[in-house]
Amino acid sequence: MKLKKNEANLKKYTGIDLMETAPAGIAIIRLALPMIAAMLAQAIYNMTDMFFIGQTGDPNMVAAVSLAFPLFMLSQALGNIFATGGSSYISRMLGAKQVDEARHTSSVSFYASIGAGLFLAIILFIFRTPALWLIGASSATFTHTSDYFWVINIFMPMAVAGTVLSGQMRSEGATTKAMIAMLTGIVINIVLDPILILSFNMGTAGAAWATVAGQAASFVYGLRYFLSKKTLLSVKAADCKPNKSMVFQILSIGIPAGLGNIIMSISNILGNRMAGSYGDFVIAGIGVQMRISSLYFMLVFALVQGYQPFAGFNYGAKNYGRLRKGFKLTILYATILCIAGSLILRLFGDTFIRFFINDGPTIEAGRTMMRTFVWGLPFVGSQITLMVSFQSFGKSVQAMIITMGRQLLFYIPLLYLLNYLFGFNGFIWAQPAADILTTGIAVILSRPLFRTMKGNKQGRAVT
Repeated sequence: MKLKKNEANLKKYTGIDLMETAPAGIAIIRLALPMIAAMLAQAIYNMTDMFFIGQTGDPNMVAAVSLAFPLFMLSQALGNIFATGGSSYISRMLGAKQVDEARHTSSVSFYASIGAGLFLAIILFIFRTPALWLIGASSATFTHTSDYFWVINIFMPMAVAGTVLSGQMRSEGATTKAMIAMLTGIVINIVLDPILILSFNMGTAGAAWATVAGQAASFVYGLRYFLSKKTLLSVKAADCKPNKSMVFQILSIGIPAGLGNIIMSISNILGNRMAGSYGDFVIAGIGVQMRISSLYFMLVFALVQGYQPFAGFNYGAKNYGRLRKGFKLTILYATILCIAGSLILRLFGDTFIRFFINDGPTIEAGRTMMRTFVWGLPFVGSQITLMVSFQSFGKSVQAMIITMGRQLLFYIPLLYLLNYLFGFNGFIWAQPAADILTTGIAVILSRPLFRTMKGNKQGRAVT
């Protein structure tokens, strides 16, 4: 009786119906389009933020924002522990019609993220000065980096929890709601950027205040959604009922995802420190290049985020034929997007970089980095799809190897090795080489999965 009631409740929600009954291609596109729109807006914000900082004409400010970015990513990393781990488990539980477990998981993830964000903020506040020197700030960039960092740090718990709310919206197929939450914050951020950075002459601190204002708006929207009656999930304290299986599922998938972001932050710090040995203008140039090229990473990731709840739901429902169709289509769409991106950046990268800052050495550094970066981009679509597939299926070991391997196994060692052997020319090849090698590892790890999905038409568990 309870199972039938849960099934009836599930049918009320169009996101659930989309994941369960719509044609696989249509379902993935409809789930992904709102996230692609939101990610495009996020990319525009990232570029707008850098644009207005660049209008100050001070490369040290541009470098400072790039230097502070890895610390900002720590909040995303912490949020992803509970957003990725919790959302993966929620989607599988909804597919298996275990609605109560899904609801409790959403509440546990939310409150755990707030506590973790508060802890991180306190640690970073205590060790702020050594942390800023550690990430590569120089005497010329230290003050600007510190101005940006302390504002972001104050609102760390809200940023972490906001990441979780967005992930949980996607987990039940409410990708349009997740898009609105992101767009609300981004629009506020973009509007405030020129006012605070230029009109009020607040520099990097103005960029940070615009960022946290946008995060606050997104957080409030997400909170209102989960306190409404439009969702199967909850952030109410009364639903915060953890159990061993739930906590294991959240952490076994979430920790590798979060560690992957943390390692990415560390690798960015190491890369910035190494770039600084060639001059602060190189840090600024690479910072601009990363903001531009990250557009395609964000688009691919948005596409795969549409696939993620679809994959988790159908895995939980043991509908493997439908899952297989969605997997193939996502690989195809993501790869086409990456190839198109590499061609566009190769042809028009110089123009994009000049739009942000008119400083000769900075432009040259960004151009050189861009022309090398594009060689690894076509491989990223398959890499991200495979990684998210393992996360969606609860395959923590394989997901961890792909998530952490890109930076820990390949990028960081290659960064030092290639820089030692070939200087700056080796330094700029570390990231594309790491992307190509990581995709190769991901394909090797996924071969048993391919065979199982291909032959699994009777509902047996994927191993």
